[in-house]
Amino acid sequence: MNAILVVALCSIIPMMFWLGAAVLGLVVLRKGVKDGIPVIAWGGLPALVLWVIQGDATAFMVLIDTFILAYVLREKVSWAWVMLGASLLAVLSSLIQPLLMADLLDMVADLIQQILSSSEEGVTIPSKEDIIQQAVIAMSVVQAYIAVAALFLARRWQARLYNPGGLKKEFNEFRLPLSVALILGAMVLVGESLGGGFEVLSRAAVPALVIPGLALVHGILALKKIGMVGLVVFYLIGILVLSVYFANILIFLAVVDSFVNIRGRMSSKPTDVN
Repeated sequence: MNAILVVALCSIIPMMFWLGAAVLGLVVLRKGVKDGIPVIAWGGLPALVLWVIQGDATAFMVLIDTFILAYVLREKVSWAWVMLGASLLAVLSSLIQPLLMADLLDMVADLIQQILSSSEEGVTIPSKEDIIQQAVIAMSVVQAYIAVAALFLARRWQARLYNPGGLKKEFNEFRLPLSVALILGAMVLVGESLGGGFEVLSRAAVPALVIPGLALVHGILALKKIGMVGLVVFYLIGILVLSVYFANILIFLAVVDSFVNIRGRMSSKPTDVN
C-alpha cells in the first residue's frame, strides 16, 4: 500500500514520475511480478489519467518500461539483458508513440515550425513529418533510459538494505556478453546506414553500449585502487577534452571488452595468463 501511494503521488507531481518508477522497480526486484502488478495497476492510475487528459504518456510509459526491466533483472540477474531490453523497448515505443501521443506531437511540430519560421531568414524549415519522427525517436529513447536510471536507483536501495556495496561491485564488473554486444553493434550499423525510420535502432543502442564502457573504466580504476580523484579526472577529460568523441571511445571499449574481458585479464595472476 505504501508503494502504491508513493507511485501514485509521484505520477501526478511534474517531473517526479522517475521516483515512482524507482519505487515500483524496488517492489518488483524484491517481491516479484505478482506483488508488482497491483503497484503499477493502482499506483500508475494517475499517470494513465494524465495521459488521457493531457495526451502525454511519458510517465505511464516509464512505469511500464521500469516494470518490464525490473522483471528482466530479477530473472536474468544481468545488466546486459537490461540494456538490451531497454534498447528493444525504445524501438517498440517508437512504433506506438505516434498513436499514444498524436495530438501532443502535432502541437510540438507546429510550435517548432513557428519558431523556425520567425527566426533568421534562410533557415530551412523541416516538414512536420520529419519533426514528429525525430521527436518520437528522442522521446522513446529518453523514456527507456529514464526507466534504466530508475532501475539503477531501485537496485541501489535494495543493495543498501540487503547487500551494502553490492551495486558498486555489480557496476564495476558489468560487461556485455559477446552476443549482446554484436546485437547492439548491428543495431547501430543498420540505423546509421539506412537512416530515416531505422535511425531509432542506433539511437536506442548507443546508450546501451556507452554505459558498459563507463563500467569498464570504473572497474579498471577500482582494480588499480584509484579513488574518486581518478574518476573526476576521467570525466573531466572525457567531457571537456574528448567531447564529441567521448561516446565513440566508450562504445569501442565496451565492444573490445566483450571480446577480450579486459578486467578479467588484469585481475588474473601472471602465471595464469597463457
